[in-house]
Amino acid sequence: MPSLNGWPLGMDNVHGENEIPDGALRNAVNVDILDSGKVRQRQGHVLKLAATSAHSLWSDDDNAYFVEGNQLKRLNPNHTATVIGTVNTGLNHLSFQKINNEIYFSSKTARGKLSNGVLKQWGVEVPTTPPALTLYTGTLGKGTYFAAVTFVADDGRESGTSVHSSITLDDVGGIAIIALPVPTDSSIHKKRIYLSTPNGELLYLAKEVDAATQFVNITTLELRQECRTHHLSPPPFSKALTYANGRAFMVDAIDPTIVWFTEPLSYEHVDKRKNYYRFDAPVTLIAGTSSGSGLYVCAESTYFFANAGTLGQDSKVLVLGFGAFAESLSIIPTTKEPIWMTERGAVIGKEQGAAQLLAAGRLEPGEMINVATMVREHDSIKQFVVVGNKTDATTAEAGSYAEAEIIRRSV
Repeated sequence: MPSLNGWPLGMDNVHGENEIPDGALRNAVNVDILDSGKVRQRQGHVLKLAATSAHSLWSDDDNAYFVEGNQLKRLNPNHTATVIGTVNTGLNHLSFQKINNEIYFSSKTARGKLSNGVLKQWGVEVPTTPPALTLYTGTLGKGTYFAAVTFVADDGRESGTSVHSSITLDDVGGIAIIALPVPTDSSIHKKRIYLSTPNGELLYLAKEVDAATQFVNITTLELRQECRTHHLSPPPFSKALTYANGRAFMVDAIDPTIVWFTEPLSYEHVDKRKNYYRFDAPVTLIAGTSSGSGLYVCAESTYFFANAGTLGQDSKVLVLGFGAFAESLSIIPTTKEPIWMTERGAVIGKEQGAAQLLAAGRLEPGEMINVATMVREHDSIKQFVVVGNKTDATTAEAGSYAEAEIIRRSV
């Protein structure tokens, strides 16, 4: 009888009972499978922090965050929690993305960012009404002038423009603005008034005033820098976030067939006329590559965009004939590669669209909902941990008895 030296192939729930390859096993409960194929009993679990209806646990290299009630909290190393601020998310899960030193987050009902640990708005409120113009005295030349207003946050971020107003001077004169739009966001501390030259099309900064100012007279033409935020909006509420090629990408929370992306290196602004990809089915997951240039999009199938955001819809390449489980994205700490879960098993998003299906033909969990994942590198092993609810029976599912059975695959 042959000796039993371990199971280096891990679990196999695809082959029949009499066809399981040597080095694989049907099921493993409460054990870790090492690279050698040997098994090691897990150490169990201990409650560290009691929370009510907590969700959206996420971490970067420095901190971990989660939501309890409508409060965004930081999970401290000593397993206590610190309230950062209020977010109107309810039970809608937040998606997070760190870009440079700021952490952006969004859900169906909440959107914001953490800047040096401080909770701020993500995107600047856009004026909803145009400035009201009337004739005044001054030295402006004859012609038609166009005007628009932007809001400026206390950290210098500028909104998109209001709808344009226009006025025609039949003789030399001035322009009185008798109703500037009023911001509702308390972080807005300035307004900028942009004006065209006579019969011109481009808008230039004419005046900057305090947020509460509603009446301004423009009597001379002292135009400064050109307006750069035409047609720009704050990022929409979204159900998934990622970063690629100098842009933030997001799946629209209302219409998940749309993936929006921001202006390059300007993560506060989206041009909704052109900054989007549309798909035939709802998008469940998006992931940027480790280099930050390419983008994976999982809908009814999995697609790849090289140089994401700079090329059109036709630049997408089909890489897998199936999609991904929503909210199953994690990042491998050592390589920074994205990894996610599908009905065919775990997938690593390599560069240039070379998606790697792990344990192909050996471990297929089938359909799952309410999926959460993490990459765990601890005690000499690397694991991709997947927790979710099964929609059908399979030996790769998590049990619900006292010591939960969790299937893990090496990455």
